[in-house]
Amino acid sequence: MSDLSTIPFVPLLILGLACLALAGFLSAIEISLSSLSRAYVEDLAEDGSKAAVRLSRVLEERPRAVVGLHGARVVSVTVAVLSVTLVTMDLLQPSQLSWWVVALIVLGVMALIEVLMVLVLPWFMVSRNYLSVALLGSRLTLRLLAVTHWFDPLIGRASARLGSERSDAQRLAVAEDLREIADEVGEADSFDEEDKEMIRSVFELGQTRVREVMVPRTSMVTIESDKSLDKALRLFLRSGFSRVPVIGQDVDDAIGILYFKDVVRRLIDHADLAASPVMSYVRPAVFIPETRFVDDELREMQANNTHLALVIDEYGGVSGLVTLEDLIEELVGEVVDEHDRAELEPEQLAPNVWRVPARYSLNDLEELVGLEFDDEAVDSVGGLLTWAIDRVPLPGAEATVHGVHLVAEETVGRRNEVGSILVTRVDPEPAAEEEQGE
Repeated sequence: MSDLSTIPFVPLLILGLACLALAGFLSAIEISLSSLSRAYVEDLAEDGSKAAVRLSRVLEERPRAVVGLHGARVVSVTVAVLSVTLVTMDLLQPSQLSWWVVALIVLGVMALIEVLMVLVLPWFMVSRNYLSVALLGSRLTLRLLAVTHWFDPLIGRASARLGSERSDAQRLAVAEDLREIADEVGEADSFDEEDKEMIRSVFELGQTRVREVMVPRTSMVTIESDKSLDKALRLFLRSGFSRVPVIGQDVDDAIGILYFKDVVRRLIDHADLAASPVMSYVRPAVFIPETRFVDDELREMQANNTHLALVIDEYGGVSGLVTLEDLIEELVGEVVDEHDRAELEPEQLAPNVWRVPARYSLNDLEELVGLEFDDEAVDSVGGLLTWAIDRVPLPGAEATVHGVHLVAEETVGRRNEVGSILVTRVDPEPAAEEEQGE
């Protein structure tokens, strides 16, 4: 083993700890820069804050500054690891272990310390004080910017990549900052509640995932690939949809999308093809991850002239679908069709016959018809009908379950969901016998 007795113990230890602390501070500055609103900092600069003026200059070259901070952090961590490794090896002076075994142990310990000091701790430090951290580190960041100008060709490419690939955490932080600004603006007398809600909706698009607005797979209306064009046309007319996913063995075996206009055009031109399978007229489907942000998908649909996409989960299964109208509703609110009726109230049409909303609670239905439903898998009348027929109910769908006969009536809303269900009790209680008086 090499002689390590000449290693300067105290200077190396101080150097290692200082570099580790510097790396943590650089990491905190990098995080804070990604969370700041440039407009907010410029307002502070106009108020005369010198630190805000420096920070505003940094934010003008934010991608380059982030690259410079990251590079300086890597150098600091490297120096810290080497320094502490040499000091530890000098302290241990192993007699039975080889020097490289000791080095590996020390490197492992330093890796854990780095994760704590450089990655975890800065996040906690910046979570509530990102502006203070950025202002404090503005002078250092400006000097790093001056150094990085020497590496313009390399920095330029890295900056472009960092600028175009923001992390989810950075994105959510910026959206939160913008929403706070929207709340402050909305407090002005010139903004009414609707305007304020619209502004908030615009900013929340960047925080909302597609899975939060999609139609879940349990509510999807689909058609099997071996069905005929005639049956497809009937499905379109009953459901009210203009596009329907085509599936194979199950929903996860999604093949494509069938368009109402394609079916109508084909049947008008060639009525004899009514029995031909829909598989020949399927268009390719667009698949998107359920973790995509709504604003990204909205831009994607606009660019590609797409109105419907199938949403897949982390395992590749279909978890639902999302339409252009779903995304627009997140921005402007619910779009109500001119034929939509007001929310229905339970109505008794005849003895043992009621019309109830599809979302009517099963507990309330029990009180209404005087029966008990033991099925705990569903909570609404519409859910009970869906469970009974094992598919999404369309107008005319019916089933008898738990002593009641359910019939789906017309659809309502843009999603063409069944709005009301006709409930008929099929085992009415016998009339009470008249009491015999003496």
